[in-house]
Order: sequence, then C-alpha cells, then structure tokens
Amino acid sequence: MNNASFFQRFAAWLIDRVILSILYFLGSLAVGVVSAVYTSSRIDVPNLLLSAGVGVFMLVSILGDFLYFGYFWSRRERSIGMGIMNIRVVKTDGHPLSFIIAGLRGSVGYYVSGLCFGLGYIWFFVDKQHATWHDKIFNTVVST
Repeated sequence: MNNASFFQRFAAWLIDRVILSILYFLGSLAVGVVSAVYTSSRIDVPNLLLSAGVGVFMLVSILGDFLYFGYFWSRRERSIGMGIMNIRVVKTDGHPLSFIIAGLRGSVGYYVSGLCFGLGYIWFFVDKQHATWHDKIFNTVVST
C-alpha cells in the first residue's frame, strides 16, 4: 500500500471543496429566496432571526461535510475528489472506516488540521508516514 502524494491529496481535497461549495451555494440561494419572499411580503422578520442564519449556515456546512465524507469514505473508501485522483482512505490496518469515523474525520478532523495556520496539513511533510493530524487522530492512511 503506497501513500498518496501531497499533490494527490490536495487536488482531491480541492475537488471535494468545489463540489461542497456548489451544494452550499445552492442551499444558501434557496434560503435567500425564501427570505426575500418573506421580506417582500412585508411580514416582519426579526433581525435576530436573520442574523442567526450565519450560525445555522456554519452548522449546516459542518453537518454537510460530515454526511458527504461519512457516506463516501465508509461506502467507497474514497470521495468524488479521491476517486478522480485514484486514492483512497482506510484505517491503518486496511479496514474501511465506519460512517461515524469517516464523517468525523472529514468534518471535525479537517477543521482541527487547519486550526493553527494549517499546521495539521503541513505535518504531512514532517511525519515519516506522511500522515496529517486528522490521519493521526482517526488512525487512517491515504493510499494509492
């Protein structure tokens, strides 16, 4: 089992982010249309309710990442981006990830790796096994 290169992993991540961004944009557009209908019909919508939308959107994006990566990594061992780059993610013992572990790795794990100026991602270059922080936390490996 050969480890995936940084380029392969980055390109797969970028493809997945574009796909998720399009989905989130379409969701935001739908919410925006509904909000516009309410405000144009002169129904009084409290500003607090509208401003809460930002927090809700953040939670929805974390949940969206959880569901996207949870589904693809637990069912196929690869997301759409990873499929294009011909790489896969599995446990270090070669077994597939469970839905929960896959979802947490793709949502919380990615955020943890990006927290300190992306140090968790840069760790790839320091680690002998080329593992990032989210690989270490969830005991996974990305291979070709």
